[in-house]
Amino acid sequence: MVTLLHYVHVLLAFTWFGAVFAEHWNGFRARRAKDWATRSTLYDVNRGLSTLVALPALLAVGIAGNVFAIQMGYRMGHTPMLMVVDALWVVLLAVTLAMEMPASGALGALAHAAADAATRGEYGEPAGWGRELTRWRTANAVQMLVYAVMLALMIVPWGVVR
Repeated sequence: MVTLLHYVHVLLAFTWFGAVFAEHWNGFRARRAKDWATRSTLYDVNRGLSTLVALPALLAVGIAGNVFAIQMGYRMGHTPMLMVVDALWVVLLAVTLAMEMPASGALGALAHAAADAATRGEYGEPAGWGRELTRWRTANAVQMLVYAVMLALMIVPWGVVR
């Protein structure tokens, strides 16, 4: 059971990271795109990745990680590292729900509106685009940074890092 939980926990962690990293690269591609239709498609993909892959994987990795820790004999009250990792997981969840998902949805909607306007001969950046893009980039950077810290905390007890 412990081996299965370990596998599921690692699989879910990398599923979440893969989705966030794919969103990051889609953001790069959208920045390079010249037309709003391409940007709209890329940000729609980001919204789908965020909603259908990243959030469920993030929720499941927290649950699986805690069940895995309990199966290994760790207890929240006696394991400071588990408390730190759970606090970081809550930070990831808060950033995802409060910043990344709303910004991703807003960018998709704004890019779609700009693409529709471009078909009518109107060009330019929609109002609020810069603010939402900054919010999304900040959320994405915080997610990757917190994940890197969590990954380091998962590796340290194994004696890999000294």
